[in-house]
Amino acid sequence: MAANCNYGTEDALPDGLIKSTPVANECDTIRDEERPLLPQSNSAESNGKALTGVATIIAVLLLGEFISNADTTLVMAAAGHISSEFNRLRDASWLSTGYTLGLCAVQPMYGKLSDIYGRKPLLLISYFLFAVGCIISCIGSQMWVVVLGRAISGMGGGGCMTISSVIITDIVPRREVATWRAYVNISMTLGRSVGGPLGGWLSDTIGWRWLFLLQAPLFALAAFLVVLKLQVAQPKIAAQAGSVSQLRQIDFLGTALLGASIVAIIGLMDQGGKSFPWRSWVSAVIGGGGLLLLVAFVLVEAYLAKEPVFNLRILRRPNVAVSYLIGTLQITAQLGMQFSIPLYFQVTQRASVTVAGGHLVPAVIGNTLGGLLAGGFIRRTGHYKILLILAGLVASTSYVLLYLCWNGNTGFWESLYVIPGGMGTGISSAAAFIAMSASLPPEEVAMATSGYMLLVSFAMTAGVTTSNSVLGLEFYRQLRRNLRGPGSETVIKRAMADTNYISQLTGRLGDIVVQCYLSGLNSTYLVSLACSLVAAFLGSFIRHHQL
Repeated sequence: MAANCNYGTEDALPDGLIKSTPVANECDTIRDEERPLLPQSNSAESNGKALTGVATIIAVLLLGEFISNADTTLVMAAAGHISSEFNRLRDASWLSTGYTLGLCAVQPMYGKLSDIYGRKPLLLISYFLFAVGCIISCIGSQMWVVVLGRAISGMGGGGCMTISSVIITDIVPRREVATWRAYVNISMTLGRSVGGPLGGWLSDTIGWRWLFLLQAPLFALAAFLVVLKLQVAQPKIAAQAGSVSQLRQIDFLGTALLGASIVAIIGLMDQGGKSFPWRSWVSAVIGGGGLLLLVAFVLVEAYLAKEPVFNLRILRRPNVAVSYLIGTLQITAQLGMQFSIPLYFQVTQRASVTVAGGHLVPAVIGNTLGGLLAGGFIRRTGHYKILLILAGLVASTSYVLLYLCWNGNTGFWESLYVIPGGMGTGISSAAAFIAMSASLPPEEVAMATSGYMLLVSFAMTAGVTTSNSVLGLEFYRQLRRNLRGPGSETVIKRAMADTNYISQLTGRLGDIVVQCYLSGLNSTYLVSLACSLVAAFLGSFIRHHQL
């Protein structure tokens, strides 16, 4: 270590944990010994116990991550059944939108609140909210009640994502974080993979209400395991502050402004072009209001808030803003690809929804492989900058191959071209998180993690919305260019509204419409390609801190 590095005093924490707070930016190397670690010992037996303790905590977190991620695809698979029961099929998307709005509205608060009240209580609260939301959706007698339940579940889902990530950074050295996060990502991926088929089967057999009812006892089990097995250190700020002073540390105004702006922006992105036209006064009011609220939030955090819910100075820390951008761009790229893959096979090969969705599995496998490879590489070498550059280039190969080779006659081997896209995103997600947290003092990690997870959630919506808009605009333009004469307006209108109609067209007309649709899909691949290449370029600006 350089002689000019200045570190804070060590604080004794429960169970022998050691926490030491480095002074930010005073040296290029931050030692793992200065992280909150498991008991320090040179003996192999003690090290083995420490590893077992970490594994136990991660295992406890996996159940909540699995259930919360399975919920997303469970509900997507049953959305048609649920909305049809209330004669509101056109509002089916609100089942996902409600969840997303609830998640994004409260997710930024979890990092700050966990610093004040502790990780474990906030994780239990997130489980409680998720379970309550599931029960409300189960017993809902009207569509708006079910959507309300989804929003409350989303509030809990935001905590599941954020607190789990914060706990991992608390208990393991930074060099090990990517490896352990890879296991969490596998649990999340398995949840999303299992949720779709299981949701369809349950909906067709015992009814969609059981989708929600069965999740409540599972979250009760997850909460029981957290109470029983999760032993983590209480944050210093939480241990020292009283209940009154704790309340004063909550930035209620900033929280309200940020939550309202996120709800407005996400609502516009998710419902624009569906519930109301993009070019309408509704879009202008929602978009303008969201931006004004966001500006107001920035001003409050910069000049008024004594304890900001998100301290804007974090963005000036080395790598934080760049890592945020890289993670957002890569998630946007992959979600755009995953949105287009089922549509491609439904239109070109008349595949069922189940078969078309099965073509997403290679991308999910790529995510898992990428996360494991990145974790192993960082653990062995302590380097992550090169991974962020390579991740964008690896993912880009998928989008180039899809653009050049997916022309409507895709065989089995060509369907595997999506693997590099998933692998690049898996590598990037692991490396970007490490790059973000590598130079942060421990007391800022939770807040920075909340911001990172919020942008990941935002990118999921942005990826789907952007690809859907680009696809629709290019498809419409191509239809206008290639279809003329009597009846063309009817064909264009129906083709823009229903992929099943496109797959039923035959002869010359069918070929033209399918080629127009392929042109629209090719445009989405170019958007994903641009996002990945920009992310790779941004990776070159990452400052390396040896782990």
